[in-house]
Amino acid sequence: MCLGFPGLVVAVDATGATVDTEGRRRRASTLLAPDLAVGEWVYVAAGTVVDRLEPEEVAFIRASLLAAMAPEPAGPGVPPRQEDLR
Repeated sequence: MCLGFPGLVVAVDATGATVDTEGRRRRASTLLAPDLAVGEWVYVAAGTVVDRLEPEEVAFIRASLLAAMAPEPAGPGVPPRQEDLR
C-alpha cells in the first residue's frame, strides 16, 4: 500500500500542475482534474491528481500521517533503540 501527504497546487499549465507536498515540489498530471486551480489541495498518486481535498481533510490526514510516523517510546523493561539515543 502506498500512502502520501496532501499537496497544494502551486502552478497549473496546459500539461499538468506543480504540487507542493511537505516542501517537495513535483509535477502531476491533471487528466482526471482538468479544471484544477492554483491554491487547491489535492492527493496525487502515480503522478496524477486523483482527488481534491478540503482544508479540513488535509489537516486531519496530515496529522494522522505524522502521528503514525512518530517513533514509539520504549515500554517498561524494553531497552531503547540505538536511534532513540541520538
